[in-house]
Amino acid sequence: MGFISSEIIALIRERTDIIQIIGEHVRLNPSGTTYKALCPFHKEKTPSFHVIPDKQIYHCFGCGKGGDVFSFLMELEHLSFPEAVKFLANRSGIEIPKEYDPEAEKKADLYNYLDMAARFYEACLYDNTAGAAAREYLKKRNITSDTAKKFRIGLAPNAWDSIANRFGKTSDDLNNLERAGLVKPRGQGEGYYDVFRNRLIIPIVDVHGRVVAFGGRVMSPEDEPKYLNSPETETFNKRKLLFNFREALSAARRLNSIVVVEGYLDAISLYQNGIKNVVATLGTAISAEQIHMLARNCEILYLCYDGDAAGQRATLRAISLQKDAPVNARVVAFPDPSDDPDSFVSREGAESFKKLLEKASDIYTFLIETHTRGLKPPLEIPVKEKLIQEFKELVPAIHSSIARSEVIRKISKLLDMDPHVLEKEFEGREPLRSDDTQKKRTFISPALNAEVQRQEWVLKHLLEHPEELDRIRALLGPGDFSDPRLKKIFEAISFQQEAAGGSLKPAEILAALDETTLVSRLSELITTLEDRPPEPFMECVKGLVKTRLEAELKTLQQRIREAESGGDDSRIAQLSMEQIDLKRKMDILY
Repeated sequence: MGFISSEIIALIRERTDIIQIIGEHVRLNPSGTTYKALCPFHKEKTPSFHVIPDKQIYHCFGCGKGGDVFSFLMELEHLSFPEAVKFLANRSGIEIPKEYDPEAEKKADLYNYLDMAARFYEACLYDNTAGAAAREYLKKRNITSDTAKKFRIGLAPNAWDSIANRFGKTSDDLNNLERAGLVKPRGQGEGYYDVFRNRLIIPIVDVHGRVVAFGGRVMSPEDEPKYLNSPETETFNKRKLLFNFREALSAARRLNSIVVVEGYLDAISLYQNGIKNVVATLGTAISAEQIHMLARNCEILYLCYDGDAAGQRATLRAISLQKDAPVNARVVAFPDPSDDPDSFVSREGAESFKKLLEKASDIYTFLIETHTRGLKPPLEIPVKEKLIQEFKELVPAIHSSIARSEVIRKISKLLDMDPHVLEKEFEGREPLRSDDTQKKRTFISPALNAEVQRQEWVLKHLLEHPEELDRIRALLGPGDFSDPRLKKIFEAISFQQEAAGGSLKPAEILAALDETTLVSRLSELITTLEDRPPEPFMECVKGLVKTRLEAELKTLQQRIREAESGGDDSRIAQLSMEQIDLKRKMDILY
């Protein structure tokens, strides 16, 4: 896909609901005529991300990012502009003229190979002979046929090169299969071998439903490793995806909570039993990106890991990361520590599991119990000192003053100490790092002077009333804007108004800007259109022109003085005529 006409882009934008697209990634809450959410581009605890549906734009007052629906997808999903256009065109049912773009074509190929592999694995599962053992394994795990089909569960044959032989007909095919994480080159000799062999295969899909990777689980306990995931590729970043996230999203937003488990089959088993708001990490401990992904869509995070030592470590890691996200993390514990989500829900049922969720302990109680398990009072002084040092990392990280006070009360009771003494011990907080300070400085806008505010007000008014641009163009020009970015925005507004034949659309102006700082500045202006200036529009315009004329007059007077010093009479006469003309303009203006 090469050149795409502006008419097609405008049509795609018109047929695309920006609320629906952005709402697939963050939980949007209505706020007057706009929507607010936690920003998907930076970590924050209070929503500063705004979406304006009637203008088809978004802006974050925290990090400054803004734009239209195309720039949102490009920024969040790292798509090129043609890829974003093609994706939205497909959703809108708009056909784009075919023009060859090798890079876009190559990435599209990866999704095709991954989907072909998924269909091949599915077919192997239902093969009468080859898939019998895998189907029996699913039956033992209480995974129904309907559930297996829902999650597109398959089987990697017990052979070295099933995928390589079936889909690697040419060198290009093999190269794409390797890029998709499906095959690897042999260490000795020529050829490739399959990454997944003799494993139950579970496809991992992204938020758009595309297969991006696979998880392979052994069917025999003696085989290792238990889980094998696709390597990271152009389509798969395990820190930024969660298994079943696409399917869980609707229920998570409705229930305002999500259950996080470790294994794919844990998630599948819970989903099958009616716990729809469940996701699983992808073979590694939960990442900060995943926690913020969840925090943007619900407020309560249930950590439901195995009761063994590895599960406890995973829980502690998740808790250490969640303190920077606006989410209420709770820890689910099984009465029998040998249980896991799959075994418990299969035996006890969904209602019993929901009761476990209701009883889930807050993270602070869990942490205190974890640090003090096995200790019996009265505690010796060295033990108390060690615990206080451990809790020093926990308590200052608690943002809620109520929760912090309650935790200190519990610790003081456990240690048999005065809570006020402990509070003093814990009150030293980690100083703000220099890089954090710099980030905060970056996002805080400097106080605007009256002149820049006036320039902003003029642009805001023109964005709301583009029909007035023609009548003021004879009076107002780019030179009347002292702020360089506002000057460029005025030029873009003027150009767009002319190109669009008078029908100015803010999203199209944003799309026409190729500087990130300009896009951010304009999206901020559009987002704050309701802020009314304290003086009428034409007074603002005249004020800008007057400021420019006064600056020009001052420059002329200086040049006249220089000409007088040099005794250049002809130059003095020319400059004096310019000065008279300038003063006349000022008289007309006022």
